[in-house]
Amino acid sequence: MKKQSASILTQISTEQLQRLTTIVTETVATGFDQPKGKKFTTADLWNIQRQGKTRIQRRFIF
Repeated sequence: MKKQSASILTQISTEQLQRLTTIVTETVATGFDQPKGKKFTTADLWNIQRQGKTRIQRRFIF
C-alpha cells in the first residue's frame, strides 16, 4: 500500500478558492404558506406500529 499519494490534495487556484469562500446572502421565500394538514398523533403512530406487526406475521403464513 502506498504511504504517499500526490492526488490526495489537488492544487486549488485562487479563483476557485475565492469562489468557495464567498459568503452568499440568504433570502426568505415570500408568499409561501405551509399546508394546514392533519397533525401526526399518537394514534397514527400506534396504527403504523400495529400494521407493521401484522405484515411480519403474515410473511410466514403460506
